[in-house]
Amino acid sequence: MRVRKEALTIIACAGAAMLVLSGCSSARAGSTAASAAASVKETESTSAAAGAEADSVSAAAVTGAGSLADASSVTEPASGSSSAAESIPETAFPDEAEKPAGSAPESVQEEVPVLTPAPTPKPTPAAADVVTREPVRLDPAWLYADHSKINTGTATLYHARPSIAKGKTVCINAGHGTEGGSSVKTLCHPDGTPKVTGGTTEAGATEAVAVSSGMDFLDGTPEREVTVALALVVKDTLLKEGYDVLMIRESADIQLDNVARTVIANNRADCHIALHYDGTESDKGVFFFSVPSDSTYRSMEPVASHWMDHNRLGENIVKGIEAQGFHLFDGGSMEMDLTQTSYSTVPSIDLEVGDAASDHSGVLFPDLARGIAAGLNSFFLFPA
Repeated sequence: MRVRKEALTIIACAGAAMLVLSGCSSARAGSTAASAAASVKETESTSAAAGAEADSVSAAAVTGAGSLADASSVTEPASGSSSAAESIPETAFPDEAEKPAGSAPESVQEEVPVLTPAPTPKPTPAAADVVTREPVRLDPAWLYADHSKINTGTATLYHARPSIAKGKTVCINAGHGTEGGSSVKTLCHPDGTPKVTGGTTEAGATEAVAVSSGMDFLDGTPEREVTVALALVVKDTLLKEGYDVLMIRESADIQLDNVARTVIANNRADCHIALHYDGTESDKGVFFFSVPSDSTYRSMEPVASHWMDHNRLGENIVKGIEAQGFHLFDGGSMEMDLTQTSYSTVPSIDLEVGDAASDHSGVLFPDLARGIAAGLNSFFLFPA
């Protein structure tokens, strides 16, 4: 009895060990389990004394065989396998066909793709939010353009950044700077009537030089060099304030006479400021040339329709400059019949920012520019 009991145990354990080592197919595992179970039952029938122990061994052998059969059905599903095995997708083991029969199942780890986040685009300023510029030439079709004698030059219109643009264009006209201009003459007034005041051209004249050469400072510096240097500083200041700026001259020479400069400003700007220094030698201060109070002059077109705007622009500009600490000459204005004023159809002034004895080193240019900007803000009713 004891021998049979030990034999039974050896048979059951050997059957389980063989199943683990051989990796049998599900069908073979099932057959082995069945044989082991039959042996156990046969032994039980011959010895009642070993019943309880044999039942325990039998149950262990059957349980071990069933577990191996389940594992084999997952790795090598046979035809007619259980529904649980069929539910595993075929793609779970893409290299199954390459494995030799009976090989142990390998652990499968799904390769997870590494996702690299797309780079965050750097914010770029709107392409339009920059200062742009365009060339401006005299259009022969413009009113009074046919009165010009020197007009082959090109002005430049700078557009302020749209994000700060005020929607107003200021013409900055650096006085003088037209080679050969003093040898050519144009009509003083569009209608050919004579000048009512003196100046570079005497009263009663019907023609004036197209562009005078200007004066020299006491140290010999030509006025035309200083006015263009000042104009460039004013341009930068006004652009930062949001004004578009029409620059008549940015270099030593521009082939545009006073009529051409004025007509270009009339058609491409909202106001016109010519920069000059007076020919006196007393450092007398800042002023603008106001419209003469002569009734015949003020009744002539286009002066009749615009002279009040001319004077109002001048008054605002000199007040803005005075606020920067500059001295005004004679209240800030002097009457003068000018070609510029006579042809202007937009608010227009000749601004004298000093004379031949004034500081023209450039140190005062930023303050002058700020004063001009403040005067324009006041004139156009923009907040300071």
